[in-house]
Amino acid sequence: MKKIYALCLSIFVLYSCSKNEPTPDDAIGPDGVTGSETDPKAALEACFTLDKTSALIGEYIQITSCSKGVESYLYDFGNGNTSVKENPKILLEVSGDFDIVLTVTDKEQNTEIFSKSITVTAPVEINYIFPELGIGFSGFPLETGITPDSKIYYLNLIEDQVSIGGSKFYYEELNENYDVTSQYIMDKQFNTQSAFINFLVNGNRNLHFSRTLADFYGTHEITFNNGWDFINGLNSSTKHNYGYILDGADFLYYGTEKEDALYKTVIERRNANGDTFEIFLNVFGDTDAMIGDMIAVTNGYVAFGGVFTKNVTSPQVTGYKPLLVFFDTALNASSHVIFENSVLDSKISSINDLNGAYHLEELSNGNFALYANGELIVANVSGVEITTTYFEETANNQALFSLDNAFIISTNNYLRKFDANGNQIKELKYNGNYMPEIIETNNQLFFVAGYDTMEDEINLVKLFYGAMDNDMNLINLN
Repeated sequence: MKKIYALCLSIFVLYSCSKNEPTPDDAIGPDGVTGSETDPKAALEACFTLDKTSALIGEYIQITSCSKGVESYLYDFGNGNTSVKENPKILLEVSGDFDIVLTVTDKEQNTEIFSKSITVTAPVEINYIFPELGIGFSGFPLETGITPDSKIYYLNLIEDQVSIGGSKFYYEELNENYDVTSQYIMDKQFNTQSAFINFLVNGNRNLHFSRTLADFYGTHEITFNNGWDFINGLNSSTKHNYGYILDGADFLYYGTEKEDALYKTVIERRNANGDTFEIFLNVFGDTDAMIGDMIAVTNGYVAFGGVFTKNVTSPQVTGYKPLLVFFDTALNASSHVIFENSVLDSKISSINDLNGAYHLEELSNGNFALYANGELIVANVSGVEITTTYFEETANNQALFSLDNAFIISTNNYLRKFDANGNQIKELKYNGNYMPEIIETNNQLFFVAGYDTMEDEINLVKLFYGAMDNDMNLINLN
């Protein structure tokens, strides 16, 4: 046992001696300093992070240093301003691309440099005009268009949210400086998310406002002369018109009408004075149906709407599916497509969900773009679905505008551009929530939009006017 203990002690002593022998890294250098001591120059490192890579004018940017071995800091923000703080918080007051450069110095006055770039843009709101609505009032855009004398107009629902002013419809017309002239139309009845106006050849103005409840599918039609004197009005509980198109000297109004306990698609042929003289009703199976938009094509017409089941108890609407109908030149329904893959059967449960804007456009390659209730469908010339996209939290009064080989839609907070096959190619956060229409005027795309806001803990919708080019670059209207 003593021999084993002595052997182990000898091995331990030898191992300890070998651990204390110099290694190449511990060798003494020519300046007399061992390699185990740190070179101050090598330890100095310049480094920082930004909490964002792009910012709006006036938006704070937080800089956080990750530098090492630093005695002093000097930040150059690229706009003539500097800071010697370790973690400065800055804001840039003009738009552009800026190089933020950090120079760090250690105790031996060695220096290192590090830089990052940031893009600063003007907030989109700088391009908009915000019409005054008054404290506690909401404005809700229902339609935008061009008058026969080339002025911009929009139909507006103004609601007093704090007093007894009620909810009223207005016709608003803009001059070349975007100053508004308002005309009261009538008080609101029930719920409304869309409207339209037809400027008749005799000078009269024929207006339609959606008029719905959860189980009530109606419309309000009212006609004025060119001096805004009342001519006639009609409240319907069994008919809902969504719009019209020109057909020679006549107009084709489209929507839905109840017959034999079933809502059917309806097309009314009206003369130049707005008088109905022919009606076309269609059903597609044993379900209710409606047309929300309609266009003329080479060999007839195409209409976009939906089929659904209207119930007497909640949910009042079930089984909603988008519908595309092809009509010949005599307005006979020659074929139709029901889009079974739609997600809207789980989104739509009330007639109120159907009172918004529907859009149908024929694209340059022959495809069709269909947009309503937050769902975009692109179909081929026969109505076969190519793509479908649903945009969450998007209200049911949104816009679609067709370009030569693309189209633009509005969704909640964003404008989106697609190619003619339905592939998204660009998006712009424009900060609006409601936009029923985009119109082309003065070589630009103009819109009236609404946005959700809060004043004194009251939820409101306020309006703004905006414009952009075909590539969704905003144009400053101020």
